[in-house]
Amino acid sequence: MQTIEIQTTQNVHIEYPIASVGDRVVAGLIDQLIMIGYLIAIIFFYIWLLNVTEGSSFSYPVAYFVILFLPLFFYHLLCETYLNGQSFGKKIMKMRVVKLDGTQAGIGSYFLRWILAPIDIYFTYGSVGLVTMIVNGKGQRLGDIAAHTTVVKLKAETKLDDTILKTTPVNYEVKFPQVSALSDKDISLVKEVLDLNYKKPDVLVYTRILNKTKEAIEKKIGVTTTLHPLNFLDTVLKDYNYLLSE
Repeated sequence: MQTIEIQTTQNVHIEYPIASVGDRVVAGLIDQLIMIGYLIAIIFFYIWLLNVTEGSSFSYPVAYFVILFLPLFFYHLLCETYLNGQSFGKKIMKMRVVKLDGTQAGIGSYFLRWILAPIDIYFTYGSVGLVTMIVNGKGQRLGDIAAHTTVVKLKAETKLDDTILKTTPVNYEVKFPQVSALSDKDISLVKEVLDLNYKKPDVLVYTRILNKTKEAIEKKIGVTTTLHPLNFLDTVLKDYNYLLSE
């Protein structure tokens, strides 16, 4: 499986699996089925509306159909904007649109992906998007290249160890109460960096990641410590979970 390294806003490089072409095709087919279902529904509704208003003063029936059709036309743009980079197909396939620079993708990025989709997919039967993704090597079609985004696979969170939750002893003593100022997103990053230790990463690269993460967390909670970065991050995770469980 291809992966891509994304630098987060905390200047930490995290590796994510790129969504495969197959996964993206399946997600696209799911979205197409949803869109077809919606189209059928509004056609039936439109026919019903014409029948119940026959002979009445009901005006501009076509305008009503156009209004009902708009969510279908803007389907991907609306979904990715309001579902945090996911359409319903991507959500089912556990994928998400992300920015390569680690920042949160916004409506501008989603718009570029949406406006270029006809060239990538519809007008060329997907050939342009497919070739671009293969040649690019980052899972990017033309819309992604323009928006500086890609589509990554999300990790399944089915076990306690895969979440930010960690069990702590009943008599556990909190060492850094300032961790209460951290967000779940900060702690998820800490957990992900700690989990890298079990994947036998390159020592030099992992040491840099640990040091950068430690510096970022120290700055956020306003402390300075001589603890080894690995011990410090592990303590932060335990402190946060203990305070969260109180």
